[in-house]
Amino acid sequence: MELTLADFVLFVLFGSCAMAGFFAVVSRALHARSESRALAHRVICRLCLHAFEDHKQVKTVNCPHCGAANEKGRGRRLG
Repeated sequence: MELTLADFVLFVLFGSCAMAGFFAVVSRALHARSESRALAHRVICRLCLHAFEDHKQVKTVNCPHCGAANEKGRGRRLG
């Protein structure tokens, strides 16, 4: 089987489109993963609404702006 120039161009075109799609999916997945990791460390003060990041492995942190105690994690109550 001989490969013609038109077939070669089509293979290169479809291959590059497939690679671009693959890299787009991988990039979005990695970005979503890094965003979820950043959100895990973000704390919003319940008193003054100051947003800050805390990387310590404790359940309660003090706000650097007003000093109020805040719970970390998804289980905290809003309001």
